Amino acid sequence: MVFVRPTIEIPLILFSFTFELLGPVNTNLMLYRTCYVILGFNQSECALLGNTEDNNETKALEEKVQPMYNVIETTRSMVENVIGLALCLFLGPISDKFGRKPIILISHTGMVFALMIMTVLSYFPNVSPWYFMLSSIPSMLTGGSAAFFVSLLSYISDISTNETRGMRMALFEASFSIGMLIGNFSGSYIFYATNYPAVYAIAMVLIILNITYIYFFVPESTHDNINREFRFKELCNVVDLKEMFKVLVKAREKYNRSIIMLITAILTVHVFLSNGDSKLYLLLRDKFGWNYTHYTYYSGVSNLLFTLGTISGTYILQNLLNVTESVAILLGIISAMNGYLIRGLATTDFHIYFSVVVKLLGAIISPQCRTLVAKLVPADEIAKIFSLIIFVQFIVSIAASPFYTMIYNITVNTNPAEYNFVSAGLFSIDIILILVVMVLEFKSTVNYEKLKNEESVIESDQVIET
Repeated sequence: MVFVRPTIEIPLILFSFTFELLGPVNTNLMLYRTCYVILGFNQSECALLGNTEDNNETKALEEKVQPMYNVIETTRSMVENVIGLALCLFLGPISDKFGRKPIILISHTGMVFALMIMTVLSYFPNVSPWYFMLSSIPSMLTGGSAAFFVSLLSYISDISTNETRGMRMALFEASFSIGMLIGNFSGSYIFYATNYPAVYAIAMVLIILNITYIYFFVPESTHDNINREFRFKELCNVVDLKEMFKVLVKAREKYNRSIIMLITAILTVHVFLSNGDSKLYLLLRDKFGWNYTHYTYYSGVSNLLFTLGTISGTYILQNLLNVTESVAILLGIISAMNGYLIRGLATTDFHIYFSVVVKLLGAIISPQCRTLVAKLVPADEIAKIFSLIIFVQFIVSIAASPFYTMIYNITVNTNPAEYNFVSAGLFSIDIILILVVMVLEFKSTVNYEKLKNEESVIESDQVIET
């Protein structure tokens, strides 16, 4: 097994822990405030949503509140994604010029101010959830999670080789899952031991710790190219959008250009589908009566299995069985598709947990896609490629959020799990795309072997003539 020394993975664990700690808390707070501030229901009844096992009374209230909550959350998501969409065009070349660390640190600083705003707003009980969108402003202006992940993926590519990149990408996914796992099992205890403002304050302190660790202990990965003198004029010169798009469509040897574009499409569809998972907490509350504690326990189990699936799946498929990235991606897609089908058909809690086991290999889709892309482009183009990929993903996320909200709101009173069948069906697009990639890889291998044999024959003829 290829050994890789953790570097940026430690801050990633802390970031994902914060992310998971806040996820259900944000949902609970938004539902609670929507219930009594906007819709005018009794505050004591609204406080039961998500904090007690479901009964007929809370179920009826949940179904009235969820559609309005979905509208607010979708609006917030679309506003954030539009700004993130613009920033993604600039992040790659900026980090190439000025280094990965400055982008990561700036994005974290925006998160600190965002959490500071949420700490204040959550303290006042009658503030409308619409005002929570103010917390998106500092995060959007500094790149937010988009800036963090583009710089992070570029950093990992900088410090890895073709031999270690697959495991490094798997470690990236596993680190994110480990942080989420810690957040899952500790989140409900932290929340019920404190309150909403305290949780946001704790999250803010964690991000400050992350900034401190990155600044002092994470080395810069672009020493050869970094320009330590920041000039705004020079920054503007870096951002040549036309050149960035040329990186994606430029001619490359074999069928590499087509393969890169197909993998980008696969990642894009995958992100579109992941937006459907934002409805899972609502689904489990509505259909199965889960409360916050039950959901965090399930998320912990899910993330534990996701971590094991990422590491063990990568190791077994690539190190023991020596399968290509494309074959691993195909197996992951099939696994994930079956998991969504089972979740859509689920009628008991056991089925929900079983769906996680079935989609175990789905954890390797993203790291294997990124590994394959990183192998096909030179080092100086990796950041630009990842920026463009995330740029495209943000475009589809803008459409995906209202798409899944519409499906969920239409089916919430009949079968709120139906959006899972939509996701399972869309996975067929990914299957077609990866099969095309495998055909192109096969043709590239055949053509290479043919060319190699022809060169051998020519060399033999020259030797004979001599």
